[in-house]
Amino acid sequence: MLTPYRRLLAQPGVPHLLVTGFIVKLGTPVLSLALLLAAVDRLGSYADAGLVLTGHALALALCAPFGGRIADRYGPRPALTGYLAAHALAYGLLLLASPALMIGAAVLLGATTPPAGSVVRGAWPRLVPAASLPAAYAVDNAVNELTFIAGPLLVPVLTLAVPAQGVVTAAGAAVLLGTALLLTSSAVRRAAPSPQSRLRLAGPLTHRPTVLLLAIAAFGTFTFGCLRIATVASATTFGSAAAAGVLMGLLSAGALLGTLGYGARTWPVTGRRGLVLLSLAEAAVLLGGGWAPGFVTLAVLVTLIGLVTGPRDAVVPALLADHAPAEYRTEVFAWLNTFMWVGYGLGTAVAGRLTGPHDTGALAFIAAAAAAVAGAILAAVATRIASPLPTLSAVPAEGPSREADHVADN
Repeated sequence: MLTPYRRLLAQPGVPHLLVTGFIVKLGTPVLSLALLLAAVDRLGSYADAGLVLTGHALALALCAPFGGRIADRYGPRPALTGYLAAHALAYGLLLLASPALMIGAAVLLGATTPPAGSVVRGAWPRLVPAASLPAAYAVDNAVNELTFIAGPLLVPVLTLAVPAQGVVTAAGAAVLLGTALLLTSSAVRRAAPSPQSRLRLAGPLTHRPTVLLLAIAAFGTFTFGCLRIATVASATTFGSAAAAGVLMGLLSAGALLGTLGYGARTWPVTGRRGLVLLSLAEAAVLLGGGWAPGFVTLAVLVTLIGLVTGPRDAVVPALLADHAPAEYRTEVFAWLNTFMWVGYGLGTAVAGRLTGPHDTGALAFIAAAAAAVAGAILAAVATRIASPLPTLSAVPAEGPSREADHVADN
């Protein structure tokens, strides 16, 4: 079962790219919590601190596609070098800004975030053979899960030694260090700019199969946003709102195991059928979560949801790698990041409206299940306007006749 991963790690440059990706991605969840704590300390208001986080998150999500386009047009090394300098300056401004300017500094910080995550995932087709791509995408998704588990746990440990402002500095140092290390990767060094003449204003959004896959990813994070609300409501009903943290931890653990299991073997199912089946299975388990009779049952169901969503989150990037136009090799993964953030935000907003202070969270679970069904329908529709999707275990690598495209951040 571990053979695909041993084969992957034996490829030159793979350990370097995995370590680099971990360092870059760890900075995001650490910064998210540390920035909140630092803003509360400096502004003295959770409302104002929330605006700092909102400004940073919106700027990051909206500007990420531009960073991907720059990397496509001029190559990842020049793009990363420019963003590295701008982001370092933005961090300096954030740390030195007066309370009145902190929101603007956070917006600038988000807008100058290097497209390092998109470049990391986009390097896989150049670095490993086609047979190792499923394992590569699975490990990459597993790294995402690990950083979002470890990041929030690391912040309180760091605050024992340094103030929240110092943790923000550490998070920034991780992003800058990871980006600098990425510049030394062989896969990044040999990446050539895409043909400029074919680049359009809307980028990969002019390609309908790509838009469908991006929408599927957005529906996936919509379900996650609903789960954030549903688990708190359900845990409160069962006697402890704090137990929602346990449920989300089980969701992440299930996703981690599901992702690694997906990449460890060859699956006798096509990408389209895989997405449809995984989404329908997710919908069924979500519906069960809405009527769970007790906390233990809900915990089992939430873990099952993670086991299903982990493989789904690894399949979507693999399909994008095969279907997105080659000239948008990095930008499409930046758009994936944006679509996923939008889906998550809408999911939390909708579930919040559906859930009252004394509700069990059943309506939020139903909304999540509806989104999963919508994702299954889109996966089925995708093949009507595109060539058949590849098998889960055989996504083609870059070659002289066709370039595989790249994967965005979760």
